[in-house]
Amino acid sequence: MKKKLNCILLIEDNEFTNIFNQKLIKNLDIAEQVYVTESGKEGLDFLFNKGKFESNEINYPTPDVIFLDINMPGMNGWEFIDELKEKKDGEPISSKIVMLTTSPNPDDEQTAKLIREIIAFKRKPLTKIVVNEIITEHFPDYV
Repeated sequence: MKKKLNCILLIEDNEFTNIFNQKLIKNLDIAEQVYVTESGKEGLDFLFNKGKFESNEINYPTPDVIFLDINMPGMNGWEFIDELKEKKDGEPISSKIVMLTTSPNPDDEQTAKLIREIIAFKRKPLTKIVVNEIITEHFPDYV
């Protein structure tokens, strides 16, 4: 039996995409836990146990991987990363980030290549092949 990732966090404003991605990840059986947030702010709240994720009883895990949508209202994916870096105050971000997009803008991919926390830039929809490529390349102990 292969070793599973402890936690995957999906940050996506589209409910259907979240349901699809969550079901895909669960069917691939690669993670113990999959959490879903619907905005960049909610994603930050999850990571820092704030807002609806503030609890004395539940300690939410640090995600091994964050699948992050670029284009979201309120706080887009780039702003999420900037805010995350600011909140970490120079500490390294332990979660690996995969940017997901439908954007045809080639500048987005070039921008992603300049951000060391981003391990992959992928087009939506998320697929079994894409997830397996990410696991194989970035989590070889889990294959």
